[in-house]
Amino acid sequence: MLLSHLFSLAFISAACASTLNVRQTTNTNAAIRTIIDPLDMTARIVASTLNTLQANHSLNSVTLATQLTILEARLQSATTQLANTTTSAGSVTVSPTNDELGDTFGETMQLVTTSLSGISAQGSVSDFASQMSTLDPIFAATVKQFKTTAPLSVKIAQTLMLDAQQFLITEGLTETQAAIFPPPA
Repeated sequence: MLLSHLFSLAFISAACASTLNVRQTTNTNAAIRTIIDPLDMTARIVASTLNTLQANHSLNSVTLATQLTILEARLQSATTQLANTTTSAGSVTVSPTNDELGDTFGETMQLVTTSLSGISAQGSVSDFASQMSTLDPIFAATVKQFKTTAPLSVKIAQTLMLDAQQFLITEGLTETQAAIFPPPA
């Protein structure tokens, strides 16, 4: 009798100590889209601006920092909003589908990494590495939260980033690279 009570108490203690994940029973893809669409738009604007600044030879530490501040604010907002959204059960038939979300998020990551790769290669910003060290944990946090909130949309985003992951490494965005492509356990 005492043993069964101790076993029950131990079981309850273990259950309470374990992290509880929300069960994926609700398709929240529509809510997720309202978060990642503005992020995608911001990435498009920032990437376009960075490309224009490079083409005009007016890219420097200040102009890069200005654009990164805009991007970082949107990334942080997306991370917070995704964290406040129920984990999606997703859908392969109801729009936005898992693949549509993954495509949008993957394109966003591609835009950011490819626009930064030109700056890295050009070498026109002396504190580029320092600015990337600020961006990296913010970008990585957004990737991790997207993977948590839209787990069924991750595969296509990873596929889209296969070629672009080289830029993450070159740019020093190692936390982001590890968030997208975690090392094997």
